[in-house]
Formats: sequence, structure tokens, C-alpha cells
Amino acid sequence: MKLLKQINLMDDQKTIKRLNLAAIPSFIFFYVFFTLFVLGGHGSNAETSFIFDLLILMVAYFILIIIHELIHGAFFKLFDPKGKVKFGFKNGVAYATSPHSFYSKGKFAIILLAPFLGISVGLFLFYLFGWLTASLFILIAAAHAASCVGDFYFLFLIVKAPANSCVEDTEVGLNIYQGE
Repeated sequence: MKLLKQINLMDDQKTIKRLNLAAIPSFIFFYVFFTLFVLGGHGSNAETSFIFDLLILMVAYFILIIIHELIHGAFFKLFDPKGKVKFGFKNGVAYATSPHSFYSKGKFAIILLAPFLGISVGLFLFYLFGWLTASLFILIAAAHAASCVGDFYFLFLIVKAPANSCVEDTEVGLNIYQGE
């Protein structure tokens, strides 16, 4: 296999800063996006105090970061049961990795998108069942979705790769190889 692209995100401060900046318009986009769900929703209409909402947002966000990375880890294991999964936090970025594991573009896309989709659907169900107010659902869902910019960036990179490419997960990013 021929190495096409090597991405070392953990040591690339410039890209990390760009992704952090990209999270701002992403938050605005997802805030509007999730607001559209609420407009026709049947969830809780009760409102709580701003301070309470802020506290819930911070606690929920911390918990969702952990769940997000666990979902990545579960899908790494699903697609490579013998692969070792590691979790960590470096340069302000929480991560799950399965070093030296190889995946097809499609499987890696699923690994990347699973936390965004699963958590977004879960939060929407919490809203529909009345366990989250509309404002909390929108804030938490938008904050989580905006935090997925790194996953979206990797997805963009693998979508651009040739059809028969494969992806190697590394401890610092990923490698894209030309398939045979």
C-alpha cells in the first residue's frame, strides 16, 4: 500500500486552532438546525433558570465528551475486534484511538459519525420525552455537534481520498493509503 496522506493532528497546533475557530460557526449552524426540530416538537415546554441551565449544560457536556469517545471506541472494536483501543486527552482534545488498525473508508466514516448521530438522536429523544427543556436540548445538542469539528474534518479528508483507499488510525491522527 502506498501512503497518500499522513495527518498528525495532535502535534499540529495550527490545525487545532483552526478547528477550534471552526467550532464557533458550527455552533451557530447547529443551534439553528436543532432549533428547527424544536419548533415542531412535542417535548418539554417548561423553562428553568439561566443559572440552572448553565450548570446542566456544563455537567451534560462533560458527560457527553466521555460518551462520545466511548462510542468511537466501541465502533473501533466492532470493526477491528483484535485492535487495541486507547483513550486520552492532549492539547485540549479528548480522543479515542485504535493505533495501527486499518479500516475501509466507509467503516472509518461510520466510526467518525457514530457519536454525532447517536448522541444527537439521544438528546432529541430526551427532549421529546420531556426530560430536557427546549432551550437545554438546543444548547447541549449544538455544543456537542460543534465539538465534532475534528470528526467532520477527518471525514472531509477521507471523503476526498480515492475510492479504494484505506485508513490507518494512529495515536496522533490518521494515515490514508492507496488500496491495492
